[in-house]
Formats: sequence, C-alpha cells, structure tokens
Amino acid sequence: MQIKVGDKFPDFKLNDENSNEFSLYKNNSKNYLVLYFYPKDETPGCTKQACYFKDFYEEFKILNCEIIGVSSDDEKSHTSFKTNYNLPFKLLSDKNSKLRKELNLPKDFLGLSPGRITFLLDNNNEVLFIHRSSLKMRSHIDEVLNYFEKKRTA
Repeated sequence: MQIKVGDKFPDFKLNDENSNEFSLYKNNSKNYLVLYFYPKDETPGCTKQACYFKDFYEEFKILNCEIIGVSSDDEKSHTSFKTNYNLPFKLLSDKNSKLRKELNLPKDFLGLSPGRITFLLDNNNEVLFIHRSSLKMRSHIDEVLNYFEKKRTA
C-alpha cells in the first residue's frame, strides 16, 4: 500500500508507552494529528526530532493538533525515551515494524534504516500532508507548521 495525500489513513491498533492500546479510528479526536514514524529511540537524530516536536508542542495544541511518534521500539524503551526528554506526546510501539511494513513505508540509507516520515491527518483520518526527510529532523516540524500557515492565509 502506498499512502498519498487525499487517502484515508488505514486504521491500526498499537500500544503506547504505558501499554495502553491506541486505535487510530477510535482515538483520533483532535482536528488534526501529526503521526510521525522514526527509526529508533535514543539515537541522535530521533532525539533531535522528538525534542523539536516537544519544543513546538504548544503551537500544535493551539491548532488542535496532537502529535504521536511511532517506532519499532517496545513500550519500556518508549517510557524511558519519553521520560528522559520530557516528551508531552504518545509514543506507539510498532513491534517488528508490522504497521510500517503494511503501509510499505520507505527505508532510508540504502535500505538499512527505517524511513523518517511524517503524516498530517484530519479528524476523518484523511492524509493532508506528507513529509519525508532522514537528515533534516527540524524540517518535519517546520513543514507541517508551514502547511497550517499556508492554509490560514489561503
């Protein structure tokens, strides 16, 4: 499956850092949801990206937009990562990259690393925006906020 802007993001169920089940169709209650897939907890790039999202979390809240990170790390790893950096949003555990594989998300660095990709969904789970960049972690935040700015001024 190749997800494109305008598609309805498929429903999924994954556990968060507290082992609570998150179901996209059941639990996406905000006007917008940033769903960002990242390679691994506690790595330099992923830590930067998570902390950038944290730094701009209040701006996202003003837009009635929730942020959720997804990686193949287990709940224990997510709990530690979230605590170490005081992350204010959920981290979902995609065990064995099952969801990533079902969605056919791209890999990076010659197929050696799970790809870094961000989706912006509305409350009907329609994909409004997709951004992919492995090396520019801040761009994931900037590009989503730019999307909102363009929408506001249109």
